[in-house]
Amino acid sequence: MTETRSKTHEDHSRKVDKEIGDLSAAYKAVSSKVESSDLTLKVLCNRQERVENILTEVNQKYESLVAMMAQISGVRNDTKEKQVESSVPQNVSGPGMGSHRLGTTPNNHVREEGRMNTRIPKIDFPYFSGEGPREWLRN
Repeated sequence: MTETRSKTHEDHSRKVDKEIGDLSAAYKAVSSKVESSDLTLKVLCNRQERVENILTEVNQKYESLVAMMAQISGVRNDTKEKQVESSVPQNVSGPGMGSHRLGTTPNNHVREEGRMNTRIPKIDFPYFSGEGPREWLRN
């Protein structure tokens, strides 16, 4: 009986040794996969940081672009307003309401002239000699 026990014990120890070898190989495979996963994760983290830095730079450039566009449009609006101010008399009461230009008469009385705030396009007519007004208007 002792021999049978020793045989079964040897068989059992061989099985355990084989299982330990299999587990060791599986552990090595898993640890190499974990190491490669760690490297991949580090690479992805570095890429994410670079993308975040790029997005920050893009946001800053976008904000500066918006500020420049606002400044440019403000300059354009200022020049348009200056053009309108130079072409329209002072003391404007409101858009479409007409403007009032103040002047003085020889007796130093204040007078007003009402005008609309619209720009009238310039129309060039040919010289009218006094003959044939219908022909002159047709041309």
